[in-house]
Amino acid sequence: MDGLTPVDWGGIPGLDLDLRRERYYRVGVIPTFISERTPSPNRVNLKEELERANLDYLNRLQWLINTDTIYTGDKLIVEQDGFNNFTGFSNKNMQWHALSVLQLLGMRLPIDIHGVRFCEQERSTLIKAYLIEYEFLATKRRVQQKRGQMEAGERGVYTGRKPIDVSLPLLDEVRQKLKAGRITLDEALAITKLSKATLYRRFKDLEESQNRKV
Repeated sequence: MDGLTPVDWGGIPGLDLDLRRERYYRVGVIPTFISERTPSPNRVNLKEELERANLDYLNRLQWLINTDTIYTGDKLIVEQDGFNNFTGFSNKNMQWHALSVLQLLGMRLPIDIHGVRFCEQERSTLIKAYLIEYEFLATKRRVQQKRGQMEAGERGVYTGRKPIDVSLPLLDEVRQKLKAGRITLDEALAITKLSKATLYRRFKDLEESQNRKV
């Protein structure tokens, strides 16, 4: 993503890619990248488009993979992963690659690994194998991360994630307003700049502190 120029890449509407998160979630929304490049369910010539992509029903991601259609808005194309278990990935990338392969296996696509075709009966075995690989890599990454944090802590470099500073009066005010329905949860999160889980944890700590004083 970082290697693409603004001319080639316009981003994804609704997602702040500057956050550089490993994953983004949008529930119940077809990604714009797919919706802009694929026929809609109410398209007049949908039947012809499905026949052209060799599909019995509309699977918009599979339609992108099966066709060579190029979107006029950029130069990006969609190609099937091919289930290549490439060992040149970093540990982190290998972990997410294994997850991607698992997702593709779950889509019931034809299986081709390094040019070797696997039959449908072997799909469950491959799923088990890639699941073991993903769990192993995830555990390995957590151990390495924990070891790195401990070593950095001993050197005085890493002290843990610093909590966002929210004054107790402001936190109490937000809690009271939210409880009374004077503000929404989204507004409370925006005011405090906390995540939902952290906000409610701070509310709980505040209530316990107030109860001890009574």
